[in-house]
Amino acid sequence: MKAFFSSKKFWYGVLIFFALQSAWLALTARYPMAFDENYHYGLIKLHANQWLPWFTHQPAAAAEFGSVVRDPSYLYHYLLSLPYRLLKPLGDTPTILALRVINIGLFMAGLLLMRRVLLRLQLSPAFTHVSLAMLTLIPVVPFLAATINYDNVFVPIFAAALLLTFAIFDDFAARRVSAARLLALGSLLLLGCLVKYPFLPVAMVLGLSVLLRAWRTKLLNAKGWKKCIKSFAGLPRWSKIGLAVVVLLSVSLFAERYVVNLVQYHTPVPSCDVVLDDSSCSSYGPWARDNRLAAQKDPEWRGSVPAFTWSWLYGMWYRLFFAISWDYVTKQPLPALGFAAVCLAILLAIGVLWRWRQLATNPAQKLIVVLLIVYGSVLFLDNMEAYFRTGWPVAINGRYWVPFLPLVFALGGLAWGGILKSKAKAWVAAVVLVLFLIQGGGAATFIIRNDNNWLWQNKAVTHANQAAKKVVSPLVICKDCDVVTSP
Repeated sequence: MKAFFSSKKFWYGVLIFFALQSAWLALTARYPMAFDENYHYGLIKLHANQWLPWFTHQPAAAAEFGSVVRDPSYLYHYLLSLPYRLLKPLGDTPTILALRVINIGLFMAGLLLMRRVLLRLQLSPAFTHVSLAMLTLIPVVPFLAATINYDNVFVPIFAAALLLTFAIFDDFAARRVSAARLLALGSLLLLGCLVKYPFLPVAMVLGLSVLLRAWRTKLLNAKGWKKCIKSFAGLPRWSKIGLAVVVLLSVSLFAERYVVNLVQYHTPVPSCDVVLDDSSCSSYGPWARDNRLAAQKDPEWRGSVPAFTWSWLYGMWYRLFFAISWDYVTKQPLPALGFAAVCLAILLAIGVLWRWRQLATNPAQKLIVVLLIVYGSVLFLDNMEAYFRTGWPVAINGRYWVPFLPLVFALGGLAWGGILKSKAKAWVAAVVLVLFLIQGGGAATFIIRNDNNWLWQNKAVTHANQAAKKVVSPLVICKDCDVVTSP
C-alpha cells in the first residue's frame, strides 16, 4: 500500500482527477461563481482598459470594486487582463470559461510546488501524495480552483516562496550566500503582497526568518555581504540585468502602493471610506455590509470572545465542506464527510500536541510552525476585530486556509509518523481517502447538493449534472439530510 501511495502513478492520478473535478465545475457552475467571481472578473476587465498595472485615479463607475485607486491587491487582476484582451472578442461566456481554465492551471502549479515543499519538510513521498490528495477532496478546493479568484495565484507564489526560503537556509548552513536566491525571494515576497494583502504576514515571517538564519550562521555581517556581492558578480550578464529589473520593478510597485498608503493614510490597507466618500463606498459590498451591521448593532452589546471563537472554528469548517451557488445560497456539508473531517482534525491536533517537541527538528519545520501560528493569529484577530465592530461574525471563510492546509497536514503527518507503524499509516490513509471519495469529497458535494438554478442555463449542462449525480451519490450516507445549522 505504501509503495502505491509513493508512486508517480498515484500522484499523476491525483492531479488528473483534480483537473477533471475542477474542469467539471468550471464548465457547469453558473457565472458568477461564489467567492466573488464577478468582483474579480470586473476588475480584470477594468485593468484591460489601460497598460499600467495600477490606477492613477479612481476609474469612473468603479465604486462597486471599492477604492481601486489605492487597493494593494491588484496584480492578479492586471496579469489576467492580458489574456482577457485576447479573449474579449469571443464574448463573455467563452472568455469566462477560458479564464476559469487558466485559474485551474495556476492552482495545479501550486500543487506541483507544494509537493516539493512537503518533501523538503522530510515527509515521505507516500504521505506527501496522500496529503495533497486529501486537499483536493475538500469540497471547496476544486470549487475555488475553478473560480476566477486571486487565491489561485496565491497558492503557487506561497509555495515558491517557501522553496526559495528553504534553499537559502541550505545555503547558509553550507556557509554560502546566493545573491540570486535572496533577490528572487525578496522580489517574490513583495509581488505576493500585491496579489493579495493577506500575504503580508507571510512575507514578514519568511523575510525575518532569512535574516534570523543569516544572523545565527554568522553571515549577517561584512563577510556575508562580501559573499553576496561576489555571488552576484559571478552571475552571467543577462542574469544580473534580469534580476536588477525584477528587483527594481517589485520594489517600485510595492512602494507605490504600500509605502504611499502608509504615508498618505497611515495604514498599508486603507478602508474604502478613507479613500472615497461614503456614498461611493456604499456600492462596495463588503464595506456596505459592515457599515450597515455596525449601524444596527445594539449600543449595549459587548460581544464574547468564547462565542466568537466557536463561531470562527465552526464557520471555517462549514465553509470548507459546504456547497454554494452563484447567488450565495448555501447547502450544508454532507454529514459523513463533515463528521469525518472533524474527527480527522481532532486526531491531527492530538498528534501535534502529543509530539510537539519532536516536530520542529530543523529550521524548515520550525519555520512552518511559526508561519502557521502567525497567519492563523492574524486571520483570527482580523475576523474578531470585524466581529466586535459589526456585532456579527463576518468574512469567516475556510478558503483562506486552503494554501496552508498542506502544511497543517504535514505537521500532523510528522506527529503521527512517530506513533503509528508503517503498515498502519498506509491503511489509515487508504481508509480516509476512500471515505472522503465515496462520501462526497471534492466536486461531488456541489454535484449532489446543487439544483438546476446553480448551473449554466443549458439543457446539456443540466442533463450532464443529473447523470453525474447518479454516479457519485449512491454510496453517500444521508445525502439529503440537514444535520447542522448554518453559521
